[in-house]
This record gives sequence, C-alpha cells and structure tokens, in this order.
Amino acid sequence: MNSRKRLAIVAIATSALFISTTPAFAGTSLNGSGATFALPLIDACKADYATASGNSVNYPGGGSGKGRTDFSNNLVDFAGSDAAYTVGEPSNLIYAPIYAAPIAIMYNLPTVKEPIYLTPATLAKIFGGYITNWNDAAIAADNERTVKTPIYQTKKVTTTNKGKKVTKTVPVTDASGKAVIKSYSTKTVNIDLPKQDITVWYRSESSGTSENFTRFLKLANAQNGDTKLWPKTQNGVFASATPTGVTSLFNFQGASGSAAVAAGAAGKVGSIAYSELSFATDNKLPVAFIQNANGEFTAPSAAGTSIFLGAGTINANGTVTPDFEKKIPGAYSLGTTSYGLAYSSGKDAAKQAAVASWFTYVLTQCPAKYPEKGFALITGPIADKAKAQIALIK
Repeated sequence: MNSRKRLAIVAIATSALFISTTPAFAGTSLNGSGATFALPLIDACKADYATASGNSVNYPGGGSGKGRTDFSNNLVDFAGSDAAYTVGEPSNLIYAPIYAAPIAIMYNLPTVKEPIYLTPATLAKIFGGYITNWNDAAIAADNERTVKTPIYQTKKVTTTNKGKKVTKTVPVTDASGKAVIKSYSTKTVNIDLPKQDITVWYRSESSGTSENFTRFLKLANAQNGDTKLWPKTQNGVFASATPTGVTSLFNFQGASGSAAVAAGAAGKVGSIAYSELSFATDNKLPVAFIQNANGEFTAPSAAGTSIFLGAGTINANGTVTPDFEKKIPGAYSLGTTSYGLAYSSGKDAAKQAAVASWFTYVLTQCPAKYPEKGFALITGPIADKAKAQIALIK
C-alpha cells in the first residue's frame, strides 16, 4: 500500500473516531446566582432539564442581593431574586415570576410533640426581640385556643424523574391557579411550651426572603394596634428592619444563606428561624401554623401559597404584589413569588434561548416533578404573565 493510500485510511479512521465520540449537539452552559430560596428546586430539577435540553445550569445561590448585583454587573446569564430592585434596576431587565413557595417558620423544641400556632403579632415580638422565652404569655395564648385550619383537595400526578415514572400527590387548582379548599378542621389546642430561651436565627446578608418576611411582620402593627411593634419598613437586610438592635442581643444569631440558617436552628434547642419550607424538611424541623388575615391557622404549603398569591396584584413588569391584609380563606400569608431575572437583549442568542428554555422548564415542570420541595406549580394569570415575560427574552 502506498503512503498516499495509508494517509487516506488514517484520515478516514480518525474522522470516524471524532464523529463517534462527539455529542450530536453541544449544549449551552448557563451561569446564574441569587436567591437561596430557589436552590432546593433548582438543585432537584436541573439534571432533568439537562437531560431534556442538553443545557446545563450552574446556580450556587448567594442571596437575592448578590444575584441582583451580579446581574447588574453582567456577571451571569440569569439571576434569581425574591424581591424586585429598589435602586439601580438595569434598563434591559425582565422579571419572570417562575417560582412560588411558602416561607416557613421552623423551630427546635424536642419536648413539644405537636405543631405550634403563632399569630403575626407574636411573630413580630419574637423576631423583634421583645419575647425571649418560649413560655411567654403571648405564645401561650396562641396555643390555648380553638383553631380553624383548611384542608386542600389533592390529586395524584405521574411524572418522569431520571428516566423513571413517579406518582406524587399535588394540590388541585382552579382556573385562576388557586388551590381548592376541600373542607376545614376545627379543634381546641392546649399546648404547653417549655421554659426555654429562644434563639432567633436570621439571614445576615441581603436576602429577598428577609425582605418578604419583614414586609409581613410590618402588618403586625395594623393587626395589633401597636405602632412600636414593628415600625420600620421592609428591608433585605433583616437587622436593618427590626425595631431593636438585634445584632447586639444575646439570643439573635445571623447566618448567610437559608441552608446555614436552618442548620443553625437544627443545632440548637430553643431556636426559631425563617426560610423556604424545604430547608425545614431537610433539617427535620417542625413548622408553625401561622394565622392569616381571615383568622385561620395554616401550615406552609404550596396549596396555601397559591391561594394567597392568586389574590395579589400582577404588575406590568412581571412582579406580584401580595395583599397581606385581605381576608383570603385558605391562604398561607407568608407565601412569596420569586423571580428569574433575564436580559431583554444585547446578549448571545444561544444563551438567551437557553435562559428562556430554563425558565419555561422551571415554571411548567419542576414543581410537579418535586412537590416534596414545597414549591407551588404556578398556573392561571401569574403563569400567563410569566410566559409573556419569558417571550421577551431575545
């Protein structure tokens, strides 16, 4: 065989090897940062998205404040935030309401064997530093009363996770995207709370979860009639919103990120904390029933969150303004919408298409695949608005 033929054969063989080891298509790698609130759902669902699309998602979290800063500085392909910008909003920003979940109030009281009940006023007193022991009269009053709680209608759905069909239970929603209330449970509770110092865990960094939580606590003024209870407005930095200087109080402990806050609460008896429901579940911490404006006590759930947010106002820019004072039957009033932040233009076309694809997958697929993470499947008008916002990503 002459050398020219040998070279041709080698070239063909090498080409065949290259073809056989190269993927049929090259996926797009997306980098994001932001709300740790969304991490449980993203971490659970990004592998499914990669299988379906060929694209990969890197999202380490860092907090809503960091996400907005990274987005403004063009350091990421997308960001996550539980709250809108208050200053410095980029001109090419698109808000897409693709996540919704409850903010859970978790606690560490091993001797208390049933869920506890808390009113907004009592929560404000605890997180404001006015109540420092679990046997306080206000907490006792919340847990020695007749309570009414909603029971939501559910259904079984079958999805494919990691190539396997899995059947899970999810709330039934109506045409407006709100969960359907099946019935109510009424019972008299008489729960003994221990003489135990309270350790309050809070987010030390700029956090959209903190901003939504402190906005909720502000309403304790209206319900309790005490303007000194929580006089300051909402703030992403928790310590800047409190009525007292909590960073100097013995029983307040800050930590960065929802995971660290929940882990801190799990490690110290007497603790209380706020974060997305999944972090309480992961740390085996019970969660409190919170009284809504309708006088009902509801546990943090996707169902109660969908009812609460469904009564809010959908703004032209894609954000949702909840109504904390409206009497909404079945609502979990600490539910919140979280946003995907995207650029409207000026970015790589493949990246933008992948961001739109990722947002759509989160919105339409992920909560149903992983209902145990506590996120609500957004349907109805909010979902319609989210899809319209996603369509603006060019």
